[in-house]
Amino acid sequence: MSDAFDYIVIGSGSAGSLMANRLSVDPANRVALIEAGPSDKKWPVNVKTAMPVGNIFLLPHEKYNWKQALAGNAAVHDRQINFPRGKLFGGCSAINGGVYIRGQKADYDAWADAGNGGWSYADVLPAFKAVENYAGPDRAWHGKGGELDVQKPKSWNPIASAIIDAAVQAGHHRNEDFAGERQDGFGRYDLNQRNGTRLSSARAFLHPALGRANLTVLDETMVRRILFDRGRAVSLEIEKDGARRTVSARREIILCAGATNSPQLLMLSGIGPQDHLKDIGIDLVHHLPGVGQHLQDHPTVHVAMENPSAESYAISPKALPRILASPLKYLANRTGMLASNVAECGGFLCTDGTGRPDIQITFLVGLKIDARAIPRRHGYMALIQLLRPKSAGSVRLASNRPEDKPVIDPNFFADPYDMRTLIAGFREARHIFAQPALAAMTGTEIEPGVQYQSDAEIDAALRKIVNTAYHPTGTCKMGPDSDPMAVVDRRLRVRGVAGLRVVDASVMPEIISGNTSAPTMMIAERAARFILEEAHQSNIAA
Repeated sequence: MSDAFDYIVIGSGSAGSLMANRLSVDPANRVALIEAGPSDKKWPVNVKTAMPVGNIFLLPHEKYNWKQALAGNAAVHDRQINFPRGKLFGGCSAINGGVYIRGQKADYDAWADAGNGGWSYADVLPAFKAVENYAGPDRAWHGKGGELDVQKPKSWNPIASAIIDAAVQAGHHRNEDFAGERQDGFGRYDLNQRNGTRLSSARAFLHPALGRANLTVLDETMVRRILFDRGRAVSLEIEKDGARRTVSARREIILCAGATNSPQLLMLSGIGPQDHLKDIGIDLVHHLPGVGQHLQDHPTVHVAMENPSAESYAISPKALPRILASPLKYLANRTGMLASNVAECGGFLCTDGTGRPDIQITFLVGLKIDARAIPRRHGYMALIQLLRPKSAGSVRLASNRPEDKPVIDPNFFADPYDMRTLIAGFREARHIFAQPALAAMTGTEIEPGVQYQSDAEIDAALRKIVNTAYHPTGTCKMGPDSDPMAVVDRRLRVRGVAGLRVVDASVMPEIISGNTSAPTMMIAERAARFILEEAHQSNIAA
């Protein structure tokens, strides 16, 4: 096998799988896709990634999960917080909740207003629609015929229906399309599923391309660093099974490793803040102070309600009939608890009177307090997510060894706005749970507990349970020439070097208001067009 390619894509997650597909459509392009984790086509991982609920069987294992952690600080009682990141074909889209949310029109318009021309909502909507195969009727906001199926949950728990009714009783309107004209309201989530099967980015985009002779996929292969020649990214040092070698790119290297691993690899390769690289013992290739900075996520707290009803999803004696029937129901028609993503419904609300939602509440039809654990008690939960935090954290190297996990500091609650808004969202979740629609399923609040009532008490309680929504962004942010912290330009080219782009959620200038998987695919769709357009122009000029 030749070790020279036209394009090399690093990472097969939400962005990388799509990128590999688009670049390899032209048989003249020799494309390599490098993934640190295993293929999702082999048993048993193929079964676990197909079932929407199957992520609970993958998250505990470092073979499929980078198992990173958020550094603790005094604001969260020095807790080390679990931070899963996908490490297999499909990346996080193979282990996440599978919820399809685009964010708000105002999010993208703000990107453009900040100097990133071409990234307004009018600009990005065609890319969202191009990748989408929407099961509903709305063609103004949605696409048909794309590879990514977007459907309502095939398996529907009655608790989810009651929760939506409760939200309406609490004064919110019913919303069946959060990607439509308005985002606020509550309803069933759209999911990346095809007939009850999870549709990760790998299943949607990579699997159909695997038979192409011009696409080489290297799985279970670690990229140790990017190598440069006179300011141009030309090759990668990679390692598999303890053996190291170099692969080269004639045109471009596209980094799609995610918002924690992409800045890590840039810094390991000499691109980043010069003082930090010097302290770690890495030779500087180009000083880019924004690499690893501006980490944004959605701080998340919860209200957990225990309820003796066996309607919720859990492993318990009372649920035994459902558990025993589940494999047959799933095999027969892709329904039942194995077809549920557990996060079947949710919604968006505004706490500050502006009309623009600042809180997302995702409801779980099970007590999934720890994402890595199978629920053993029955109940339901509200996950309250702050959509646009004002606090920002960082990603830094622990050492100059690629094997060592990065140091991820979320910098929770550095700005008082964040806690103030979360408390308002938390109170609204309690308000929804107190409505008559849930009277038949009344639960006992087991976390944080009804004893926390005043703002000061709730503040103290939330600091003990705060997590993130696992939506990291911004660590290689896009920005104009005037922004000294911008890592990539508006076509996602890394500033100060040639032949290198970053294409994943790390390039978001500001976090979007919702789940980040669909926007990351949109970013990859646009970036692929940029790359192919520039290659075409280069060929004409030659």
